[in-house]
Amino acid sequence: MSDDGRTSGVRPSGPPGGFDDPDPPAATGLTGLRQRLGTPSGATTPRPLRTRRRADLSTLASLVLALPWFVFSLTVVGMVGLGIGALVGNTTVVPILCMVLWLASGVLIFYRPVEIGVARFFLRARRPTPSERERLDHAWIEVTQSAGRDGGKYQLFIEDSDALNAYAASGHIVTVTRKTLEAMPHHHLAAVLAHELGHHLGGHPWSNLLAYWYSVPARLLTRALRLVLRLVVALFSMLFAVVARMPGLASFVAKVITWSLLLFVLFFVTVLMLTAVRSGQVWAPPTVALIVLTPLILPWLARRSEYRADRIAANLGYGHALVEVFEDWLRQGMDDDRRTFVLRARLFSTHPALAARIKRLDAYLRKNA
Repeated sequence: MSDDGRTSGVRPSGPPGGFDDPDPPAATGLTGLRQRLGTPSGATTPRPLRTRRRADLSTLASLVLALPWFVFSLTVVGMVGLGIGALVGNTTVVPILCMVLWLASGVLIFYRPVEIGVARFFLRARRPTPSERERLDHAWIEVTQSAGRDGGKYQLFIEDSDALNAYAASGHIVTVTRKTLEAMPHHHLAAVLAHELGHHLGGHPWSNLLAYWYSVPARLLTRALRLVLRLVVALFSMLFAVVARMPGLASFVAKVITWSLLLFVLFFVTVLMLTAVRSGQVWAPPTVALIVLTPLILPWLARRSEYRADRIAANLGYGHALVEVFEDWLRQGMDDDRRTFVLRARLFSTHPALAARIKRLDAYLRKNA
């Protein structure tokens, strides 16, 4: 849930006066924890709520912005299907079958065994040990009870990392780092988990995964084209270096060729838009402009989703504890990378600055006090 930054082995001390971690329950397992959990502990008393999982505005906007990549990927899959169909002698059924199978594959990524496989092999996460599960379940069930949700529907994982971090993934995955579980007091851990539950309730993880999955064919083709372009530029550089024995000149010519190709693409897109406008397709320029601005819009939407998850955690009663977490991370210098290239960090970062999150969350808590 946080930007990667420098971490410290110092255990967060909590607010003045401190909060002691609750004694572990005598019974083990989810059933024993549910029977023994009373009022959650922390800076505030969480209010029992019945929250619904629904896609918020940032989730819907992210899916809309992913449509160009989806169409591009569908075209790539269709082209691959045409190639396979040409080999087997059927260029009608095979492309359609390939596209249908690819569309149906998006459902599989929310199948529980597939989700577990994603967590283990792609996210490099593991199941908690018995002692880790005891503490993690204690905090997680406390949070889900505050939200009126069934915590058993979610899969909890541990990432072997020394960073203070946690994240929600797929449809039912919540992962915390080993350092987070070891260093944080109970009420801070619960606040972090409440934030991740907020992501799930807002639909952020599943929409991000779905958008990424349906963009994979287009991304693979784009990377292949970039590789070909680099090889062509490198080949021209080598030829000019050998012929002219002047590497500087060869490098200059290679840059000229690269910029010429980029300008040609820009010229081609411009002509395409003008042709579309003249033919009555007035939607073309806004669509192309949206595609061009997508790299800026998507991080902005991601930052909005972080604010949204912070507010959900506050509504569950963990707002003050979450502020303490952010303040502790700020003291550890986890926002230091924003001091350089400030504008770039603000535009392309998927997480708001910790100071901004503290300010917004504090204002939200005061407004709803």
